[in-house]
Amino acid sequence: MVKEKAEELPIVLPDRDFALELLKKLKVPYSVRRHSLKVCEKALEIANKIRKTNIDIDLIEIGAILHDIGRSKTHGFQHALLGGKILRGRGFPNEIARICETHILGGLDKEDAKSVGLPNRDYLPETLEEKIVCLADKLMAGRREVSIEERFQIWFSKWQEGERFSKVLNKSKKRIEEIQKEIQNLS
Repeated sequence: MVKEKAEELPIVLPDRDFALELLKKLKVPYSVRRHSLKVCEKALEIANKIRKTNIDIDLIEIGAILHDIGRSKTHGFQHALLGGKILRGRGFPNEIARICETHILGGLDKEDAKSVGLPNRDYLPETLEEKIVCLADKLMAGRREVSIEERFQIWFSKWQEGERFSKVLNKSKKRIEEIQKEIQNLS
C-alpha cells in the first residue's frame, strides 16, 4: 500500500497587534519592543525584494516582532532558548519558536552553543524565513540600521572575553555574511 503525503496545513499565526500586546503583557522592555519593530520593518524590506522563491511574509512579520520575546526573562544568550520555550508554551507554531531560537548572532552550531552556555545543540537558521529574521536582526543595533561589519565590531568591542568567544563571533559573522549572500541571490 502506498502512503499518500499528508496535505500541509497552513501555519496559523496571530496578527501583529496580538504579538505586540503579548510583548507588553510579558513586560518585554520598551527599548526591545521598539527594536523588534525595526527588525520587523527590515525583515519585510528584505523579504519584499525576493523574487526567485516563495516565502511566508506573515511568518516573517510575526517572527520578527516576537524574536526577542525571551528578553522578558534575560538579555543573555539564553533569551533565544527561553523565547522558543515561551512561544511553544503558549501554543505558537514551531516555526515561530525556531525563529526565536535561531536568531542569535549568525546562528550557533553545537560547539558554539556549548561555549556560550546553551544546551549542546544547533541553533542555526535553516528556513528562508529564519534566515531573513536573523539577518534583519544583525542589521539593526537597537533601532539604528548598521552593516554586518559594524554590528559585529560592536560585539567584538563589548565581549572581549578571550580567544574562545572571538572564535564564536568570527564563525557567526561568516555565517551571517553567507546568509546575506544567499538572500541577495534570490532577488
